[in-house]
Amino acid sequence: MADLPVSEAAGAATRALRWVAASAVPAEGGLAWPPTREPGEEPSDDLYYGAAGVLVAFAEARLSGITEFDGTARAAAGRLRHVAAATARALRAGDSAVLAGTGPALYSGVAGHAVALRIWADVTGDVEAADTAGDVAAAIAAAAAAGSRLSEFNDLLIGEAGILLVLLRLGRPEESRAAAVIADRLVALADWTDGGPAWRARESIGYEMPNFSHGAAGIGFALATAAVALERPDLLTVAQATGERLARLGARPDGTIAVPHSIPLRDPDAAISYGWCHGPCGTLRLFQLLEAADPGQGWADRADASRQAVRRSGLPARPYPGFWDNLGQCCGTAGVGEMALDYYQDTGQAAWLDWAGELAADVLARSTADADGVRWSHTEHRISLPELPPSAGWMQGAAGIAGWLLRLARVRRDAAARRLAWPDRPPGSDPVSPGAPAGTPASAG
Repeated sequence: MADLPVSEAAGAATRALRWVAASAVPAEGGLAWPPTREPGEEPSDDLYYGAAGVLVAFAEARLSGITEFDGTARAAAGRLRHVAAATARALRAGDSAVLAGTGPALYSGVAGHAVALRIWADVTGDVEAADTAGDVAAAIAAAAAAGSRLSEFNDLLIGEAGILLVLLRLGRPEESRAAAVIADRLVALADWTDGGPAWRARESIGYEMPNFSHGAAGIGFALATAAVALERPDLLTVAQATGERLARLGARPDGTIAVPHSIPLRDPDAAISYGWCHGPCGTLRLFQLLEAADPGQGWADRADASRQAVRRSGLPARPYPGFWDNLGQCCGTAGVGEMALDYYQDTGQAAWLDWAGELAADVLARSTADADGVRWSHTEHRISLPELPPSAGWMQGAAGIAGWLLRLARVRRDAAARRLAWPDRPPGSDPVSPGAPAGTPASAG
C-alpha cells in the first residue's frame, strides 16, 4: 500500500466526516441527517441513511483517536435516544403503528438506533446510550414474546432476521424466548421446493434475492447465530441447509462461488453482484459463521471460494458501464474493503491488506475534494445525468466510506486493531469494552 500512506487515508476520511457533520439538520433531541443535500430531502434517523449510521462513523473516528466530532456525535446520540425512547414506549403500549411496514428493523428502524447507540457506548463509555440500547432491545423482545409480527419483511436489512440478530446481540438472557419466537417463525416461512430453504424478502414479492441483505444468506446467518445463542441444534440444521443450497446456486466452473443476484434473474445482463448486499462479500458471512459453529465441514472452503470470486471479478475496474459504479458499504467498494480487512485481521495474509489499499486508492481517486470537504458520488449509467448526488450516510455515503478508510488506517498501524461489533458480522477480534482507550491518534490531514 505504498501508494496510499496511512496519513492520506485518515486525512481524507477526516475531511469526509467534516462534510458529513456539516450536512446535519436540527431535530428534536439533537441532529438528524437527510440522505443528500438535495432540496426537499427529509432527515433520517436510521442506520442505512441517517443519524444512526453517522454515529457509527463518529465511533470509528473516536476509535482512531479523532475527537473533533464528539460534539456532533453527542447530538446524533441525543436524537437517537429521543426517538428510541419514544418507540420503546409505543412498543410497550402495543401501538400497532410501530410495527407497520419494516417495523423496528435493523437498517431502517429502531433496532438500528440501538445498535448505533451500543457501538458508540462501547467506544466512549456513554452510559445513557448503552442504557437506551438495552431498553430498546427489551421493548422489542416484549413485543415479540407477545406474538407480534415485528416487520412485514423476513430479511436481514429491513425484516425480522435483522431484528432477531439485535435481540441476540443486545438483549438480556431472559429475553431469549422472544428470539426463539422470531427464529421459529422464520423457519416456518421457508420454502423448500428446490431441496433447501429459500425466503423472499416479503411473501408478496414475486422473486427471490438469495444473498445477504434481502434473502437466504442473511436469514441463515440470523438462524445460525440463534442456534448457538439459544443452544438450538435444529436451527443450525436449517442454517446449514441454507448454506448448502447457496453453495449449489453459486458454484462456478472456476471453483468460485457467487450466488445470482435474483431468482429468476431480474437482469440477465448483470446476473452477479459482488458487494455486501447481493454478492459474495455478504453471503460468505454465513459460511464463516457455519464454520465457527461446526468446524471441519467445508464451510471455510466455501467462504474462501466466495472471496476468490470477488478477487477475480476485476473490481474496482469498470470494464463496462454498470459493472462497478458504487463506492459505498452496501453495494460498493467500502463493503468489499471491509471484507478484505476482516480476512486480513483473521488470517494475517498481507495480500488482503494490500488489496484493501488498492481499493482505497481507487476510492480516493474518485472523490470530490474542495473547501467543503470530501465526498463521493455513485454512478447510475441508465439515467441521463449519471452522477448521483453525494450521500452523507453509512451504507451509501461518505460516513460509511470514511469509517472504512479510518479502519484501514488503524489496521495499517496495528494488525490487531479493534473492530466495531456489528450484529451482522461474524465475531472477530473482541469488541471494545465501555470506557476503553480510544486508540492511537490519527492524522487529520
